[in-house]
Amino acid sequence: MSCRRRQPYDTVRGEQPVEVQVRHRDDIGREHLVAARALRGLPVEEWPVLHEQRAYKGRKSKVRQWWSSTTKKDISCRSAEHACAAMFLDRDPRIAYLAAPCLQLEWQDGSDSGVVHPAFMARTVDKQQLLYLYSPSGTEPDAHEVTAAREAASEAGWQVDVALAPGGQLRRNVYLVSQFRHDECANDRARSLLLEAFARPLSVAEAADAVDLLPEHGRAYSWHLLWTGELTTHWEQPLTPDSLVWAAGVAA
Repeated sequence: MSCRRRQPYDTVRGEQPVEVQVRHRDDIGREHLVAARALRGLPVEEWPVLHEQRAYKGRKSKVRQWWSSTTKKDISCRSAEHACAAMFLDRDPRIAYLAAPCLQLEWQDGSDSGVVHPAFMARTVDKQQLLYLYSPSGTEPDAHEVTAAREAASEAGWQVDVALAPGGQLRRNVYLVSQFRHDECANDRARSLLLEAFARPLSVAEAADAVDLLPEHGRAYSWHLLWTGELTTHWEQPLTPDSLVWAAGVAA
């Protein structure tokens, strides 16, 4: 899938670091404001959400819930675009844990001050903790946000990245297969049969008819394997039952 990946922001301190503190909530709901270095090595991505997203009269964007196939939990998102960013991170094989923000950064730089609300907190398969800033519609995060996030990350041992939500046909295709991300669409026997069938490029319809499964089951399980990345396709083309699909690593 041709989705551009951004390199994480550098976490090296500048010559004149911004003063940053981190606000978080403990297991019984009490808020704490601490230095970022106090959080080094702690599983902050698993802590309670600091601010729940709630609908209210006059709110410009609708609260969305994204069920994460990575963590088997709902992630509360502040807009449809934010939920799309969650969708792409949920599908990223590097991500082992994904959660709504459990903290906020409060920064002070001389007479200037502000608050940074991360988009997500995550942990990779190699145990690296990630703080994700948000980049709606492809815009870059505010420079103050980046500076504050980098300073906190340098003290806490995190990396900083931006949650991207690619658009166009890629988004439409990933959204389609995301409807089959749930556990009921995972089946070990079907997986084995379909990976064997897709050892050469076939349409989803052909493979579903060829394997020893009900056709509707074969299609659902195929969409699930496209979600997990074990099958792939031409992601920039409209995805239909007649689209060519093949096992990841097999030449198209």
